Amino acid sequence: MQAKPIHKPWQLLYRVYRYILPLLEQEFAYWYERAKEIPDRELRKQAIASMDSKKFHCQGGSVYASQVMAYKETLVKLIVAYQTISDYLDNLCDRSTSLDPIDFRQLHYSMQDALTPDAPLRDYYEFREEKDDGGFLNALVLRCQEMIQKLPSYKDVQQHIVNLSTLYSDLQVYKHIALEKREEALLTWWDQYKESYPEIEWQEFAAATGSTVGIFALFCLATEPTVDPKEMEALHHAYFPWIGGVHILLDYLIDLEEDREGGDLNFVSYYQSDEEAYERLQYFIERAKQSIDQLPHPAFHRMIVDGLLAFYLADQKVNRQQPQIYTISKRLLKKASSFTSFLFYVNSLFIRRKET
Repeated sequence: MQAKPIHKPWQLLYRVYRYILPLLEQEFAYWYERAKEIPDRELRKQAIASMDSKKFHCQGGSVYASQVMAYKETLVKLIVAYQTISDYLDNLCDRSTSLDPIDFRQLHYSMQDALTPDAPLRDYYEFREEKDDGGFLNALVLRCQEMIQKLPSYKDVQQHIVNLSTLYSDLQVYKHIALEKREEALLTWWDQYKESYPEIEWQEFAAATGSTVGIFALFCLATEPTVDPKEMEALHHAYFPWIGGVHILLDYLIDLEEDREGGDLNFVSYYQSDEEAYERLQYFIERAKQSIDQLPHPAFHRMIVDGLLAFYLADQKVNRQQPQIYTISKRLLKKASSFTSFLFYVNSLFIRRKET
């Protein structure tokens, strides 16, 4: 099915609701049933919990498939499988009692293997007690490998995608080790990259690595018969660090109070004041939108940024009972005021209310 590029928000919403979400529900339900069949009790519990609490990650990621309707089934299957790996491993690391970086690294090799055609499977659970997942993680890896081989230009974008995936895995390892070691590990990691990203702080770099949306955008680019290297570079640099940074900094913003109470790592908490947090988030939004102007089909990517703002700022955690989050969020939303932002905000409120 060939389709014209998306220029208007209503076109995006129509395609998502009419074509993409039904495919997503079908694919998500398949993996949910697979998760319920995992023999090991703890692995089963974490797989189901990750899918229950983070389904919106798959929903948001699958929006990218609306950009390339001829490959919508392939892209939805690929995005759902890859995001399910990401969310499942995040839960396993979050709930780990060992805090073992070797274990976390071994688990996350599955993400790079998933993005490498014909990569052999490994024992991803080698360094943990719980091992018997009934082939769940291997099946997710194989589904990704199967789908990427259907993308005509995947080999041209593969290295960029694997690089982003590796940065994501690095973050997951360092942010889940013992609390007293996390910041030092993250700062040492940042030392390798800070000369390449002089306009951002270490915690902003770390946040940007935590987003998978750049990978999904590159999946879509790989559906083209040929890929212009300049176009690929522009897309990569728009998503990392800018659009990916917007994505995860917003996520940390709405979790600010919750993480403070739980003693969890939160990258927004490193700003010295609410004003600095607002200014840096706004800076990322502006840089994201500037970088989008250099991309083919910029309207779609601009709607992604507007959609991220709307979705996160419509969260129930943005309320007057949490004044720090509320004040920063409302200023960001006011600054972003446009018909597109308003439409996505209303749609996000509708989605959030359906979930509760």
